[in-house]
Amino acid sequence: MQDVTLLSKISDGLTECCKRGNISKVSKMSVIVNEESMVNEDNLSEYLKNYNQKLIDAGTEIKIEIGDLPSQVAIIKNIEGDKIE
Repeated sequence: MQDVTLLSKISDGLTECCKRGNISKVSKMSVIVNEESMVNEDNLSEYLKNYNQKLIDAGTEIKIEIGDLPSQVAIIKNIEGDKIE
């Protein structure tokens, strides 16, 4: 259950970052999570493809990094993609 909460937080954060950065489609992103987190590239990719269909597709490259973070905290380190013109 905790992982779904963190996946949801990452999804919401991605939506907000893309809105602020005028990004219409994400090509690459990296996220930092706690070393005990069960979030990985596969389950994050699947979650985002389901809940952020307009931003994420099968070609989106997602990288997970491990950092010294509290439980249930993630940092979206980098987002690359197509800008809204």
